[in-house]
Amino acid sequence: MSDINQLNIDNLTSLWRKMGVENDSEFAVEGLTISRTWPNRYWFDWNADITPINTIVPVLDQLPLTAVVPVWEGAGMPAQQLEIFLKDECFQILFTQLAMYLDLQSIRVPELPALDIITVQSATDVATWTATASAAFGYWIDVAAIQALIDLPDVKLLLLKQDGKAAATALVYQTGDIIGVHLVGVPEEFRGQGLARMLMQYVIKLSVTMGGKFLTLQASAAGEPLYRQLGFIPQFLIKNYKRN
Repeated sequence: MSDINQLNIDNLTSLWRKMGVENDSEFAVEGLTISRTWPNRYWFDWNADITPINTIVPVLDQLPLTAVVPVWEGAGMPAQQLEIFLKDECFQILFTQLAMYLDLQSIRVPELPALDIITVQSATDVATWTATASAAFGYWIDVAAIQALIDLPDVKLLLLKQDGKAAATALVYQTGDIIGVHLVGVPEEFRGQGLARMLMQYVIKLSVTMGGKFLTLQASAAGEPLYRQLGFIPQFLIKNYKRN
């Protein structure tokens, strides 16, 4: 099987591509993929060659102020070189994440209480899901980017309700044997009730039924303790840079 580190990032960047990317001659650097709208990522894939990375310096000062450039810390010399260039061009770390995975082949599928979780399908529910996730994370999420995913058979948008109100979100995306879980969020008013844990347990059970071998994610500092408790194994840091 391919390197689980690369498979984690391949799932993430494949999802970004499905949200919408551009071929832009203004930033004609081989291997650089551009998402001008949310999530505003400008990235090289995990297995990028160092040669095109060495050509990015003249482009860095032209990137929009909204551009976020991730560095996969575990990807070796190309990632190290990219990070040097970013620092030299006055980019600073905006936030970090910890890549993690769960081996679905060696876990006990959790027993769950009755949960009010729907798989989002309508435009109205997409709007509710996006508003809920935006409230949970404290930043704007583009409803058009989420709407672009709704009819894809390998994507599931999950919305957990509490007393009829939208209370937690998750996005599940399958690439081969990998199930990636993204945008697991609970707005502040619903925190402290264990909803994130219950939703993640639901995702684990769902991922097994989907035939996944590994469940991957990119954890914030706030989410990391929960994922460790659920058995996720740390992999490497993702450093997200933005121009100062």
